[in-house]
Amino acid sequence: MTASGSIRRPARPPRIAVLSVSPAREDHFHLQEILSSPQRTLYPDLAFSVTAKSTVPAAVGVLKHGRTSIVVCENDLSPGAWKELLDCADRLPAPPPIIVTSRLADERMWAEVLNLGGYNVLAKPLDGEEVVRTIAAAWSLWRHQFQGMAAGSLEAGGNAA
Repeated sequence: MTASGSIRRPARPPRIAVLSVSPAREDHFHLQEILSSPQRTLYPDLAFSVTAKSTVPAAVGVLKHGRTSIVVCENDLSPGAWKELLDCADRLPAPPPIIVTSRLADERMWAEVLNLGGYNVLAKPLDGEEVVRTIAAAWSLWRHQFQGMAAGSLEAGGNAA
């Protein structure tokens, strides 16, 4: 109970809206499985929702609606796909971090992604702990950068539109 006599409800965990962009259905499934696993011990107080899209135009449509906290994009989607999403995200008031996934993740790719403004590169097959750690860190940075925008909107996992 609070000092005013009202009952204090437990705080809901923040919900992080993740946009998964890949032509492979198994990529979306695996990401969802990692983020919703009841055995997940890293950041158990965070909740995730995953929106799956298989093309850049479909993903851009989701980004423009402004309810995305993090973008996870397959490098092999098409040449330059993650760069197109980065360009689109950069035009938003609260651009979500872009995380690139690839079977051929190497130093050159990592350097390119970081130098162009992406957040990180994750090697496939995805490691569950690394995925959760990376997404949680990207979300924390994003949330703190845009904390003053549209109170409540960010905590719900969306960009201020």
